[in-house]
Amino acid sequence: MPKPLNWFPRPPDYAGSDLRRDLIAGLTVTVVLVPQAMAYGLLAGVPPVYGLYAALIPLFIYTLLASTPHIAVGPTALASLLTLNGLTHMAEAGSSEFILLALQLAALTGAIQLLFGLLRLGGLVSLLSRPVLSGFVSAAAVLIVASQLRGLFGLDMPRTGYLHETIYQFTLHLDSFHWPTALMGLGTLAILLLGKRFVPKLPYLIGWIVTATLLTYLLRLDRSGIAVVGEVPAGLPAFTLPGFDFAGIRSLLPVAAVLALISFVETLSIGNAFATRHGYYRVRPNRELIALGLAKIGGSLLAAIPTSASFGRSAVLEEAGGRSAVANLTSLVLLVLVLLFLTPLFYYLPIAMLAAVIVFSVGKLFDFAEMRRLYRLAPRELAVLLVTFFFTLFAGLQYGIAGGVVLSLTFVFLRAARPHLAELGRIGGTNAFRNVERFREAEVDPTLLVVRFDAELYFGNAEYFSDRILEMVEARDENLEAVIVDGHTINDLDTTGLHALEQVYLALRSRRIHLYLTGMIGPVRDVLYRSGLMEQMGVESQFLSIQDAIRYHYDRDEPRDWNLPAFQHA
Repeated sequence: MPKPLNWFPRPPDYAGSDLRRDLIAGLTVTVVLVPQAMAYGLLAGVPPVYGLYAALIPLFIYTLLASTPHIAVGPTALASLLTLNGLTHMAEAGSSEFILLALQLAALTGAIQLLFGLLRLGGLVSLLSRPVLSGFVSAAAVLIVASQLRGLFGLDMPRTGYLHETIYQFTLHLDSFHWPTALMGLGTLAILLLGKRFVPKLPYLIGWIVTATLLTYLLRLDRSGIAVVGEVPAGLPAFTLPGFDFAGIRSLLPVAAVLALISFVETLSIGNAFATRHGYYRVRPNRELIALGLAKIGGSLLAAIPTSASFGRSAVLEEAGGRSAVANLTSLVLLVLVLLFLTPLFYYLPIAMLAAVIVFSVGKLFDFAEMRRLYRLAPRELAVLLVTFFFTLFAGLQYGIAGGVVLSLTFVFLRAARPHLAELGRIGGTNAFRNVERFREAEVDPTLLVVRFDAELYFGNAEYFSDRILEMVEARDENLEAVIVDGHTINDLDTTGLHALEQVYLALRSRRIHLYLTGMIGPVRDVLYRSGLMEQMGVESQFLSIQDAIRYHYDRDEPRDWNLPAFQHA
């Protein structure tokens, strides 16, 4: 496993050429970051400059604390959409009250992540299975595209948080459709798609943004109804202290919890993918939580809306050759220069163009390939994905995650309550025993019932265990003499499971049928011994293997005592 050489991960052979690559990577990311940040600011319901602010301090703090050099933190489509949907019912998007709520949301989200990092709860990410995350992200992509219909076509329609409401408002306000705006938006989208397809290595995005902004200024297209960004304040953000009260925290907590979880999952997913590819650092979940948390808290003091790790910009950073924290710090310095000196150039930047940038950026988030894969391999997991997907679309982003997690946990509990229990038969010419439903040629002794229980035996499945074994006994004829339980897959035994095992033993004894336990692991033997069930069942009950139990069953002259390895206990 790779060992980090120092606090800032970098290759052991880092040299001058790597420094040049970091500088170029930082410049490349900045070219993508500036229009994206402004677009995601609009998506979050705040003025575009707040998107630039969100790319400043959070990136600086995260870069100083992170365990990976390849993650670009800042405004993202998911974080912005969660912000918009979570706050729309509390204040009017774009208002000073809404901006204050967005900063409070960033601080609260950061506080949750910081707390979880300090408590070393990074493992909680396992609550989000891949199908839940895929369904949520795919639905969010649809919602993000739907949210941009307003800016893409120049429609005078209100913002909504649900797909069906957005579609309804879209049809209701089609009379406000603005052809010049639509031409600008769809033309931008076409140029981005064609540029990615035919000239992916050229800066087609920034080239078209500069061209379209110049055309808007020279032809005064804003006077024809094409909305522009307008005045963007120059300079760095001012220090603000978001105030909190108990009622405010309570209303923001649900969306903050979802934001904290999604942001952490995004970061780990990106970081682990790049760490595996490069091999000179290891992503540390709890350190990442602390870095993300402090980045959000610090950012909220300097006008930064909620942020996360960006899939797209992180990929650009890595593909451009970034190898250390210098790449992100270069991007940071360039962004400071943009805020200090270049903001007047954004006045005539068309809103429709930013809407097209958002639609283009989130298209790859819709994971249809995963849906097809689960359709072939795991229909139950596809159901989890689809429930998450439709809950997110029609009930809200927070409920989408909650619905997927609840359904995932339900399937986990159902699987745990009904684990695999197989009847075994001997493979001819060997001492190997396998599931008779899979190996039709396996030999079954009519006087013996050999079963394997592939789970821990605990309160959740104890009744199932006893019922299934007794059902299998009932299905046999009167020739049945013994039941052999292959216990090497039973990795734990609680008191309810112990009681179920004792009831099976007593039920079989009343029918003059022997019960043999084979291959029980040490911790399970300890429970059997301490409970007294091992002694109750006697020296003829415990064996190391199925074959040992069969041999003893047919040759009872074999001496047995409590010193045999099968009875070993702590």
